[in-house]
Amino acid sequence: MLPDALISTYCEYKKDTDSIATWLASTAKLAGFPDHLLSSTCKTAGNANGNGGRLKGKARAEAKKKAKAQSTNTPQKQSPAFTSGPKYIIAIKDFIILAEFLLEHSVPIPHSFSVILDRVIASREGFGSKIEAQGENLDQDSVAKHGYFVQSSPHFTALMPNTDDAPVTPSIDNLSNKFHGLAVYEPSEEFLNAPDIERPTRAKDDPNTYEAEAPSSLEDAFFAPVAILNDMDRMRSRVEWIWSNYRAGLFDVTSAAIATNTAIGLVRDMMDDVLPIFDAHGGYHRMLQKFYVVQCLNKGFAIEDLFMENKDNFNYDTYDVAERVYLMAYRYLEGFAAVLEPNQVPIYKDGIFGTYDPSSNRSTKTGLAKFEDDRALVMPYFSELITIVMGLPNWPIEDEFFRGMAQIHKTKQIPFYSVFATQVFLDISYTLKEHVDSGYHTMVTHMNFISNDIKEHFSFHRDLKIVNWPESNDRVLRKVQTSIEWLAKDPSLQVQNKLCQRMGRGPRVGAGHLLFRMSPVMSGLTLYFFRSQYHEIGLSLADAWGSLQYCEHLYNATRQHDPLLKRWTDMDVVRTLLDMDSFYVGSEAPRTPDEQFKKFCLQIG
Repeated sequence: MLPDALISTYCEYKKDTDSIATWLASTAKLAGFPDHLLSSTCKTAGNANGNGGRLKGKARAEAKKKAKAQSTNTPQKQSPAFTSGPKYIIAIKDFIILAEFLLEHSVPIPHSFSVILDRVIASREGFGSKIEAQGENLDQDSVAKHGYFVQSSPHFTALMPNTDDAPVTPSIDNLSNKFHGLAVYEPSEEFLNAPDIERPTRAKDDPNTYEAEAPSSLEDAFFAPVAILNDMDRMRSRVEWIWSNYRAGLFDVTSAAIATNTAIGLVRDMMDDVLPIFDAHGGYHRMLQKFYVVQCLNKGFAIEDLFMENKDNFNYDTYDVAERVYLMAYRYLEGFAAVLEPNQVPIYKDGIFGTYDPSSNRSTKTGLAKFEDDRALVMPYFSELITIVMGLPNWPIEDEFFRGMAQIHKTKQIPFYSVFATQVFLDISYTLKEHVDSGYHTMVTHMNFISNDIKEHFSFHRDLKIVNWPESNDRVLRKVQTSIEWLAKDPSLQVQNKLCQRMGRGPRVGAGHLLFRMSPVMSGLTLYFFRSQYHEIGLSLADAWGSLQYCEHLYNATRQHDPLLKRWTDMDVVRTLLDMDSFYVGSEAPRTPDEQFKKFCLQIG
């Protein structure tokens, strides 16, 4: 349901850069380049050279000469492998030393190397100048490092073989990006559907690991989030598409919920590689603020327009910009986290943050009105989540939004994926509008059926016992039924009303089950949780009693004897769901009475 190719632009860029470093270093080493002369190389067990710095001037020239001399006097064979397989960190600037060495030794270059290199250079080319054009000052190390990398393209091009017959890849120059002020090229549909290009790898039998040096500059701190924001934008659009189709009746609530939760989990995983870069520059929230300013300037706002003398210090005319870079979602979480206190659940009076009218036309609203709608939706939902986190530790179902709120409660830090989850929650609310609680009603209907079916099972089997079905299995069934009945009592509302009573306030009013009514994701995941248990227990029960096996073998025998016999619709459905190999050895239904008897005996053991 999510896109077939969920490519994280930044993660792909990092993998591409690492593969270039790996191929250059490993191939140069195989061609005779002494690894200890790589001034930029460090081992995990210690530095490769004394001071760990990069050789400069005369020392660097001498290193290149010595490398050439040693490779000339030594047969081109792989140097002795490191038994421990250390890790080497290759500086971006030293890519050229390796490239020139390989060029001098006429080492053949695979086509995949040129493709990956073009992709990396295109991703970073001109990015720094665009940042500086927006008023940010880059540190000179970043400018020199990545400028050197981009300018090194002719050196690498000289290495590349004639690729006239090589597969044609989509032109990156034609790809668009929503952040036109800070361009990071995202893959087009043509690119996503193109054949995979295998990245160049290290030389055969080389036990060492190579990586490009870790980025840490301000330019990297801009490049990484722009790339990830574009990935998030694609997933956000896909999630909206999923729930639009759900509203049209094309998707089941469980499928839509699982896909949505998976998308949020992907964002969480994407951020693992870039959070250290953000932390070095004030944290991701500072970067979001910078993006907000950059985009506002691109929209024609002046700096003095962005900060107002109101209690929010925010110009709501810039709401659309702030929402697009996830700054609004962050502000909601930041405001809520600020009021959290140990052992105190924030309970708000109904309607204190306003009300949202799902029949209203959001596209015609002002930025302030949109903010008020957002606040009316997220604050009650935040309160529901934190009530469960603090008051119901045995809550059986957790989605990514719930986990993020638990992390906020524990650390007072807002994880970035919670920001994305908040924005997705709002997107779903505005997509489904008055139908947002339809997932809750579906969940209740199916869970009531499961509970009643379990009740019927115990009633039917009250006096029927079998060795294959011990009492412990019945306890599992009762636990499922008890859990459903417990959720039906709205334990979250019970906790909140107890707290209200302690504070001398009356009980909360309303329809109840606010968590599920507001979040079709939580409703869908909860339904999936109980459906999966019901499915597993049901199959175990059928196997223990042999009910499906006996019915299928009897049905097959009667059909073989009289093909005109009326069809048994339920068994036809079971056949479709479970396939023939679930009933017959060899996956083929027997035709004669002898075959039917033999296969029946084989099946029941």
